[in-house]
Order: sequence, then structure tokens, then C-alpha cells
Amino acid sequence: MSAVRWIVRAFLFAAFAAPASAQQFPTKPIVFVVPYAAGGNVDISARALQAGLGNSLGQPVLVENRPGAGGTIAGDYVARSPPDGHTLFVGSNGPVMLGPMTMPKPPYQWQQVFAPVSTLAVATNTLVVRPTLPVKSVAELVEYSHNNPGKLTVAADSIASINHFMGELLKIKSGITWTEIHYRGNAPAVTDLVAGHVDIGILQLVDTAQQLQAGKLRALAVLGPMRAPSLPDVPTIAEAGYPDVQGVTFNGVFAPKATPRAVIDKLSAAIRVALAKKEVVDHLAILGSSARGSTPEEFTEFLEQESKKWTDVMKQANIKVTE
Repeated sequence: MSAVRWIVRAFLFAAFAAPASAQQFPTKPIVFVVPYAAGGNVDISARALQAGLGNSLGQPVLVENRPGAGGTIAGDYVARSPPDGHTLFVGSNGPVMLGPMTMPKPPYQWQQVFAPVSTLAVATNTLVVRPTLPVKSVAELVEYSHNNPGKLTVAADSIASINHFMGELLKIKSGITWTEIHYRGNAPAVTDLVAGHVDIGILQLVDTAQQLQAGKLRALAVLGPMRAPSLPDVPTIAEAGYPDVQGVTFNGVFAPKATPRAVIDKLSAAIRVALAKKEVVDHLAILGSSARGSTPEEFTEFLEQESKKWTDVMKQANIKVTE
């Protein structure tokens, strides 16, 4: 066989083999790799999608928890996995963009190693205080800070989390001052808030809802564009006078960068169908999250906008991860 004929045959084989493999996908169980321990916001969101997506694609969907290093251990694992659509990363703000952008030697940057598939859910963020703190609004909190310099403390679940960045953005826009107390997760932060060991928390509603309902915490604002249905009397941060202090806690599904586009499209379409089911929408709503599917293009555009916004905050606040 001549070299030219061999090259032509190889080209034709590649051209027809890729679409065929995409049509057959998936050929084995799909694994959702979650960067946190079981029971958290991202893990619960992944499991809410699990059954519906598996039924749609005809293969079971498994959830594998790989916590550590702010979520980047899981991200790096998926980035290095075979790009066939069977190993997917369910990532959120921290391990996708905030952590890597602040690390001196990040294991990856999302633009280089991931193919965004679809958003999964968006969570409601809240600004809360211990009930014994003598403030009942954001304005009173800022005034209290100015009158009591160096006295306030704020619970931050980890460096380079969305909660940490939101706190830095509020500091930039309001001039509030506080001392950050960092925790390994939201649960211990909420415990210390309720006990009165720390004054302020910037946390997802899923983590504070029970304590707010019991009167063990006080919500001053919702850090998003709309009031939360479960907190109708709590103003948005824009209504409280700070329209620029908003942030989205998202989670979404990512594949390794070289995954065939036909596989990405098939996954994205199936995820959007699953997220539209009432039982999934209702389950996420109970957690204070909104089901939100997207096309790969929509998700990529969103990530680019978020990366630019938080890169600017990182530079202004001089946020760095040193470990």
C-alpha cells in the first residue's frame, strides 16, 4: 500500500470513528468526581442529578468524593483522566477558578484542562450575624465596625472560597473591617457563630437555614439579585445599599479538555433534561439552590465573566494562598 493511500485511509477511519464512538457513548458507568466530602452543597447537588441522568443515558452514574487541597485534588484527577466522557468533575467556584488563580503553583487553570459541560445549580448566599450582635441591618453592621475598629470577627470556611472572596468584596465596597477566622468547611463555622465565638458569617443558605428559622442566627442580607423565598423579609445586598457586592455560588459539570465535542453535547443535553424534572428542582430548592442547566457555550461565557470579576477582587484585596 502506498504511503498516500495509507494516509487517506487513516484519515477516513478517524473521521468516521469519532462520531461512531460519540453515538455509542456511554459504554460504561459515568463517575461524578466531587471535590468535597459527602453531605455538602456540591455533593448533594451531584446526587440530585444522579438518577435522572443515569436513566437518560442508560448507564448508572456514580458519585466519588475526593476531598483535599481546596478541591483541586479532585479537579486534577479528572483533568488527567481519559477524555471519553465517563469521568466528570462536579466543580464549584473554589476548585474551578478561585483556588487555582491564587496559588503560586496551581495544578491547573480551568481554561486549559476542562471542557465545561453544563451548570448544575446556583446556591443562595447570605450575610448572617450571631443574634447577640447589636446590629439589625448591613448599614448598622458597617457603622458598628467603624465605631469598634478591630473588634469584629468573620467566619470564612477556607481561603480562596467564594465566601472568602465575597467578604473581601464587601470590605472593598463598604470599608468594613474585621478579623478573619478560617474553618475547614461551613459546618464548624456555623457552630461557632451560633455559640457566639465569631460575629459574622458569609455562607450559603443551605448551611444557615435551620439556624435562621430557629432564631439562632440573624440574616442581614441575601448576596444575590433576588430575595430568597424562604427569607422574604431579608433584603438583597443591593437593597441594603451595596449593589456591587454580589456573588454566585455555582456548581457545574466539567469533562477533560480533549473530550469529543459530540460527547460533550450529549452529556449537556441529558443534564439539562434531568435538571428540568420537578423532583430535581424541588430537591435543590429545599437546599436553597436553583437548578440551572446550560449549554457548553453559555457555561463557558459565565465562567469567563466570573474569572474576570474575581481576578479583579483578588488583585485589589491581595488574596494569596501560601500553602
